[in-house]
Amino acid sequence: MDLLTGRPLLRTPTLTRALGRLRTEGRDSVADGLRLVDGPLRAPGTDSEDAAVLDVLRAPSPAPAVVAPRPSLPELLDLARTGTPEQTRRTLTRLVEEHAPPPGAEPDEALRELVEELLRHPRAGVRLHAHRTSRALFDRATHARLTGLLLSDPLPDVVRMAVRTLGRAAWEPALPDLVRLLGHARPVVRGAAREAVVGFGATAVPVLRRAEAHARPDRRSLYTDVLTEITDSGPGPDRRDGP
Repeated sequence: MDLLTGRPLLRTPTLTRALGRLRTEGRDSVADGLRLVDGPLRAPGTDSEDAAVLDVLRAPSPAPAVVAPRPSLPELLDLARTGTPEQTRRTLTRLVEEHAPPPGAEPDEALRELVEELLRHPRAGVRLHAHRTSRALFDRATHARLTGLLLSDPLPDVVRMAVRTLGRAAWEPALPDLVRLLGHARPVVRGAAREAVVGFGATAVPVLRRAEAHARPDRRSLYTDVLTEITDSGPGPDRRDGP
């Protein structure tokens, strides 16, 4: 017992009985030297620390993080229309990821209307992103019709891209506009239009002849030169790849 005197000892039923027996036998001095504590690593005089720990344990747990619900299609359409150019581009990407129709399905009319609007957006980056979105969302015919809107774009490089896209697709409804672009003010557009029209081969001849018939004498060579090139090169290749 002398060896245990002054040392903190974990209170157990056995030590509690021993302490009681020491006092019963009148050995209070030995009993007073025993330091029984109520838990591991806890010493007498730690009540304030215990109280602080209990306060922490009693504090309410933080509320779980609230997961924002996924925006609906109408909400995404509205954000694409009203957001900043960067928000619009991100929203278009999200529409492709979350709302692309299954193969063979009719294109969503609300999505088509949105893309058509954004193809006229004042920022070229948004117009081009809308064009890429069109290819990802819609069937060949719808994408080609929407591409035709860019034939009147204010930027020559955008017009050239649209011309090449429709030329590669051999999209015949675009022929009148492509022939019209043979007289565009920018050489890069005229060159792309000529290449596209020649690629249609004999299909482009009636359209070219009508344009030649209605052109001023000083501009008829725009069309006769292309007619000559088509005649010399023979029928154009059969190209059926999508826009």
